[in-house]
Amino acid sequence: MSIMGLPLSILPYRKNVTYPTDAKLHKKIVGKVLKLVKELNLPVRQSYTFVLKRIYRDQRFRNHPKNRKKALKADKRLRTITGRLVRELKRNLGENRAYDDLLSVFEKILLQRRNSSHKIYSIHEPDVQCISKGKEHKKYEFGNKVSIIRSATGVILGACSFRNEYDGHTIEKSLEQVHRLTGKRIRRLAGDRGYRGRKEVNGTQILIPDTPRIKDTDYQCRKKHKLFCKRAGIEPTIGHLKTDYRLGRNFYKGVLGDAINLMLAAAAYNFKRAMRVLWLLLKRFSETLQIKKVSLKYAF
Repeated sequence: MSIMGLPLSILPYRKNVTYPTDAKLHKKIVGKVLKLVKELNLPVRQSYTFVLKRIYRDQRFRNHPKNRKKALKADKRLRTITGRLVRELKRNLGENRAYDDLLSVFEKILLQRRNSSHKIYSIHEPDVQCISKGKEHKKYEFGNKVSIIRSATGVILGACSFRNEYDGHTIEKSLEQVHRLTGKRIRRLAGDRGYRGRKEVNGTQILIPDTPRIKDTDYQCRKKHKLFCKRAGIEPTIGHLKTDYRLGRNFYKGVLGDAINLMLAAAAYNFKRAMRVLWLLLKRFSETLQIKKVSLKYAF
């Protein structure tokens, strides 16, 4: 069996990380290194307590023209001190390999620059991706992507999490998930212009809003327009998932936590719809019994 046209959309999915800057990350590295030194009772030549206090003070109000040069100099000094503390910690650990992964994250952060690729934006979430939204009020979000497929009746049929792939490369995995859950193939999918470039995926036709073709009849134009109007109905679904079902920010750790939070949100959304339908059926049933003057005591 196959399903006719369904709406498809993809959206950024924020992780529980602050807006990353090099100064923020270096400051966090210094704090974590000094904490490890204290917990493991390791020697340290200098803790830079008073030096760091002065550096943090110089980094404030960097957008003011008079403070810009001083803040950049403080950033450079902080990077130098951070690298010195990390190297000293690595030497003092010796044969202790329990902190190799954490030290490698520290070293990658110290080596990355403005134009570096595969950056690390968070120490506790190194898999976070920088997703460009292209909107004026929020140009970037830090997390991953989520693909949602919804039925014409409003039920979520598929929800998959991805890293930062091109939107068209996420369709195949989303269709496989829908087929695994429902046992049906989708004949047509209606997506936004972010899916431009893919016309067909495994027998499923991908439709995006565009100017009508010359050979399209009036009936075909109206049918496509109606399908694209239905596709816009997935936007309120995304809004409800973000505000009511905790998809606005993910507090679970790692790539597995992204998938878990997404599946829980989609399942809760469908379960809430099922509860509403059951409530309406019970309400209608009780109203029918009252009209026929049947006591509710014997109805259930």
